[in-house]
Amino acid sequence: MKIQDRSYSTKIFRPKPLIHKEDDGSLIVIATSWGQPEHAERAKEEVVKYVTAAKSDVEVTSPFEFLTCLSDEVNYVRTGVLIANDILYRGENRNEYFSGVELLAVFKRGPQVAWAQVGCPSLFIRRARQGMQPLSIGQDLSAEMSNADETLPPLPSQLLGLDPTCYVQCGHTYVKDEDQLVLLASTAVSTSLWVQNYEDLQLSSVTQKMIQENPESPFWLGLINMTE
Repeated sequence: MKIQDRSYSTKIFRPKPLIHKEDDGSLIVIATSWGQPEHAERAKEEVVKYVTAAKSDVEVTSPFEFLTCLSDEVNYVRTGVLIANDILYRGENRNEYFSGVELLAVFKRGPQVAWAQVGCPSLFIRRARQGMQPLSIGQDLSAEMSNADETLPPLPSQLLGLDPTCYVQCGHTYVKDEDQLVLLASTAVSTSLWVQNYEDLQLSSVTQKMIQENPESPFWLGLINMTE
C-alpha cells in the first residue's frame, strides 16, 4: 500500500496525525494525539511492534482474547490497538490525564485489508467504477453539538488511553489493485468526496474542492493506493 495525505489548517485547531508505513507497504498506522505529541508516537510504536511480530509468528502471546469471529489479520490490528490503550492508560495517564490518542491501523495481506480504529480518521473505500462506500466511521463530537449558526472546534468522541478498556471498531474487506481507501478526519464529510468520478479522485483536486466548500473547517485527508 502507498499513502498520500494533505492537512488543511484554519484558525480552528485540529492536530496533525503521525503516519507510519511499513517498508513492504503491508501496514499503515495513523495516530493523532490530543495532548502530548509523544503519546501518539508511543501508541503507534506499540501497534507496529505487535502486528509485525504477530504476522511473523502465529503463536505470539497477547494479554487480550483472540476472537474466533474475526480473521487473523483483524485480530492482529485489534490486539495492537488494545495493547496501545493499555500502555497509555497504565503509563502516561496513570496518575492524571495528559492526553488521548485517536488511531487507525490498516493491514493488508494478500487481497484482504483489515483495520482497527478508535476515533478518527474515518475509513472509506472507492472501488473501480463504483462510488465511495463507508467502511468505518470515526465520529467527531463537535458534529453532534454544532448548529447552522456556529461551527465548533473539532472534538474527539473516542480516544485511546482514557479508560482501562476501549471500544475498537474493526473489520476487513477484499480489494483489487485499482481500489483506493479514503481516510478523512473532519467534522463533516464533504460532498466533494461523494460526487467525484472514480477517475477524478486526485488528492490535490479533491483537497481544493473541499477547501472551497468549507474554508473555515480544518481537515486531514489521506488516500491509500493498493499498489506502490
